[in-house]
Amino acid sequence: MSNLFPMLIIFSYSLVINSVAPALKLFQSGYNISVGISSLIPLFSLVGTVLSNIFVGIYLNKLGLKRALLIGFGITIFGSLIIAFSNTLALSLVGMLIFGFSSGFGFTSSTMLLAQSKNANFGFYHGAYGLGGILAPLFIQMAQVGMNNFKNVYFIYAVIFILLFTYTFTRLHVTASTKAEAFKLSEIKYAFSNSTFMIFLTLLILYSSAEIGTINWAGNIMKEGIVTSATAYSLFWILFTLGRFFLSPITKLFKDLVSVNTIVMIILVSLFVITKNPLFFIIAGLFFGPLFPYIQQTAVGKIEKSHLPLFNGATYAFTSLGGSIVSTIMGAFLDTVPIISYLLPIIVILAIFLLNRKVEN
Repeated sequence: MSNLFPMLIIFSYSLVINSVAPALKLFQSGYNISVGISSLIPLFSLVGTVLSNIFVGIYLNKLGLKRALLIGFGITIFGSLIIAFSNTLALSLVGMLIFGFSSGFGFTSSTMLLAQSKNANFGFYHGAYGLGGILAPLFIQMAQVGMNNFKNVYFIYAVIFILLFTYTFTRLHVTASTKAEAFKLSEIKYAFSNSTFMIFLTLLILYSSAEIGTINWAGNIMKEGIVTSATAYSLFWILFTLGRFFLSPITKLFKDLVSVNTIVMIILVSLFVITKNPLFFIIAGLFFGPLFPYIQQTAVGKIEKSHLPLFNGATYAFTSLGGSIVSTIMGAFLDTVPIISYLLPIIVILAIFLLNRKVEN
C-alpha cells in the first residue's frame, strides 16, 4: 500500500488535469468562444498550479502530509463541482483556477509520501500519471456521448476525491518524520546562482512548455478522418506511459537520450503540423514520455543535496508557469496562423537539444 496510495493520488489528479486538452473543443462549441479565448481555460488551471506549489513549498512542513492531502482533496472536490455545475465561461475558469490550486497539495504531498516508502518505485509513480492521461480523453468522450454533457465527468472526479479524502481521514497514518522540508525563499538567490541547478531547472521548464503546448492544442489542428481526437490523445498517452515505464532499458539503449529524443520530436511535431495527421502526434508520445523523469533523475545526481528541496519545489512551480505561457501564446496564434503557433514548441524543443549539450560537455 505504501506505493499504491501515492500512485492512486497522482492517477486521480492526472485524470482531471488531462481532461482539459480533449475538452477544449467542447468548451469552445458549448460556450461559442474562439480558440484564443479558450486558451484561458488551461491558463487558469496552470496559474493555480504555480501558486499552489509555491504555497505548499513554504507551508508543507507546518501542515504535515496528512493535513496537506486533506486540504488538497477538499479543494479539488470544490473545484470539480463548480465546473460540473457551471453554465458560463467565467464560472468554468473559476473552477479551473481552484482545481489548479489544489494540484500542488496533491503532487508535492504524494511525492513526499512515496519518498518515505521502503521500496519506493518512482517509475511506476510517474507511470500512474500517464495512465490518467490515457483514460481522461475516454472519460470526456463517454460523458459527452452517454451523459449528453462532457462536464458531467467532473461529478465522477468529485466522487473519486471524496473517496480519497475519506480514506486519508480515517485510515492514513503519517508520522511526524514524514513531513517535508519547507521551501525556504531565503535560499533562492544562493541556489539560483549555481549553474548546474539553473541548467537542469531550465531544461525541465523547456520540456514542460513544449509538452503542455503540444498536447493542449493538438486536437484543434489534427484531421479526424483516421481516428477521433479523443482516441488520438489516448494512444498518445499509452505510448507516453510506456516510455516512462521502460525508462531504464531505453537509457541503456541510447546513451544520449535527450539528444536522440529531441531530434525525433522536432521531426514528428513538424510532420504533424504540416500534414495534420494524428499518427505523428501519437508516435511523439513515446519520445516525450521518458524525458522529464530522465532529466530529473540526472539532476538529482548532479545538484547539491542541500539544494534538492528547493529544486523540487521550483520544478513543480516553474514548469507549470512555462507551460501556461507557451500554451497561451499558441492558443492566441491558432485562430489566425496555426503553423506559426506550432513553431513555438518546435523552437523550445530545439532549445532543449542545444542546452543539453552543455550538460553533456
